[in-house]
Amino acid sequence: MMTAEPFSLPAFTMAEYNLYRLDDRVFWAFLLAGLIFCLIHAARRAFRQPRAVDYPEKEGSIPISGGEKIERHTLFQRVFHWSNTVAVIILTISGWMVYQPRAILSFTETTSIGFTWHRWGTALLLIGLASHFIYESFIAHGSNPVAVNRAEGKILLAILKNFFGLSKSYPLINKYHPGQIVFHWIVAGNLFLLILSGFVIWKPFRDLLPLSLFGLGWDFVFYCRLLHGFFSATLIPSLMGHIYFAVLIKKNWSETKSMFTGRVSLREYLNFHSVSD
Repeated sequence: MMTAEPFSLPAFTMAEYNLYRLDDRVFWAFLLAGLIFCLIHAARRAFRQPRAVDYPEKEGSIPISGGEKIERHTLFQRVFHWSNTVAVIILTISGWMVYQPRAILSFTETTSIGFTWHRWGTALLLIGLASHFIYESFIAHGSNPVAVNRAEGKILLAILKNFFGLSKSYPLINKYHPGQIVFHWIVAGNLFLLILSGFVIWKPFRDLLPLSLFGLGWDFVFYCRLLHGFFSATLIPSLMGHIYFAVLIKKNWSETKSMFTGRVSLREYLNFHSVSD
């Protein structure tokens, strides 16, 4: 009579970390796709810049003084944004140090240093996300400005028609561009899956998970390792696009500046945003 082999999970070591990972070409393919997207957008907008024309009656409907400003981002939102920025930069660089240590630094113990910084980046990210959840759930007032609904879908469709030359109309948007809203949820989902897969492949935390109760063994850890690499590969070009729109698109400069100051010129705001917002 044959006895069943005891269930066990591998004790993954530093030396084995280069095994079972996503192919480098997947990373470069996503980076190239992100670069091509930015180049196509830049080339298209070089010939025609958008101008909101859906609501011409708004002109002159509100008296505006030259220096009048409105709040666009609260102090908490700005701190959250920049702390997340620092966390993602730490996680990206340290993750690459772990994934491909020789590509960044040549001295020894690079992988160990990468793990250390990766843990600190994860801690900073989790603190920021927990604070964001508490703030938006119990402190912030008003409707959710990044909600996905039919109205935002119609605005996004109109913007896409304008971009592809199917319409000369460019709609006024609400507080956030529909593209920003879509980007927000893509990154949120991406980070959520990165955190989940990261906890599975990180042995100290994996030991706390009841994987054996669900019959999950090494295959599950293996696929989580691949997924962690895949979602990292998709996150990087997404952030590249975010930087492109914030820094290289002139009409967005006032909004980019507001991420530092918290305020934006009312006159500039009304060029592309609805009066009711």
